[in-house]
Amino acid sequence: MLQFPSHGANYEQLYKNFNLDMPEIVYDLSENVNFLGYPKQIENLWQQLLPKITAYPNPLAEPLRTIIAVKHKVSPECILVGNGGAELLTFYAQLYKGKKVILIHPTFSEYKMTLEAAGAEIVNVTVNDLVNYELPLDEIKCHMKDADCLYLCNPNNPTGALIQKNAILELIEHGESVVCSLLIDEAFMDWTNEKHSAIELVTSHENVTVVRSMTKMYGIAGIRLGYLIGQPDLVSTMRNRLPHWNVNNLAISIGAECLKDEDFRLQSINEHLAIKNEIIHFLKSYHCAVTNSRANFLCFQLQNPEETENFYFHCLKQGIVLRHTNNYEGMNGKWLRIGMKNLKAMDKFKEVLADWHE
Repeated sequence: MLQFPSHGANYEQLYKNFNLDMPEIVYDLSENVNFLGYPKQIENLWQQLLPKITAYPNPLAEPLRTIIAVKHKVSPECILVGNGGAELLTFYAQLYKGKKVILIHPTFSEYKMTLEAAGAEIVNVTVNDLVNYELPLDEIKCHMKDADCLYLCNPNNPTGALIQKNAILELIEHGESVVCSLLIDEAFMDWTNEKHSAIELVTSHENVTVVRSMTKMYGIAGIRLGYLIGQPDLVSTMRNRLPHWNVNNLAISIGAECLKDEDFRLQSINEHLAIKNEIIHFLKSYHCAVTNSRANFLCFQLQNPEETENFYFHCLKQGIVLRHTNNYEGMNGKWLRIGMKNLKAMDKFKEVLADWHE
């Protein structure tokens, strides 16, 4: 039985697991970190940041917490900064031990892992049409009557599809009437437009919590940084469960610098969008189905989905690492996810796909 990894990245281990010879040059398109790297200012300030490793960080992650609060126009008491979004998802899941939580598939695999580890009961709903992504609202609402929480991933990972705000508001209001909370994971929202975010709804609706990641847009996956925006009592409850000093000093300072650099964010969006549009056109020229992604990645399906695994290994042998979908419910390994990277990497992918079709 082939052991596919549960996440993208760490491709050296991938080649080792499959007992494959690793090419001299490998392009990792399985992860979604900004190929432009991190904002230049971080490098410029590095000598000033370095001494911070000798001091204990602020337990509330100040001043970053307040900077986030100002950015999103909420009270600092509504913000919980975490060691990556993964830490926040882990501790949020623990609130639902013995309770029912709805997942909309395909979705980020970490939800299931953290909820199962916490002892939650998972209710599964699947979106069938991944190209014209649309939530089955009536089915979801029906399950919400007996559930304690609904997880939404917006933009969705792995498809990159955006859930319309009116649909989210409809689910929030239904949740209020049947006492069901919503966790909205906006890890890739900064790749699109803040008008699609549910953060502004946190203050007017007590059943809404939003999680954001900073590692993807700002190229700091190795630093680990994310934050949660929710009701002050929820934030306080979670903070009491988290380890003291859960966010390190470097992460706090780097996060603050990242949020100041709006030019970097806009440049990143524009450069990734140009590459993504070209890749979409290329994939469709080979009759691939492509998801309508608003993030820095997309999913595609070969004209013959039965060839997906063979193509995946064909790519690995040529030094192209894609993200498999074997552990995404509703995709069953018949799709592949590709992160947008620099032109050299994308040209190599095109070459490999063209070679496959010869």
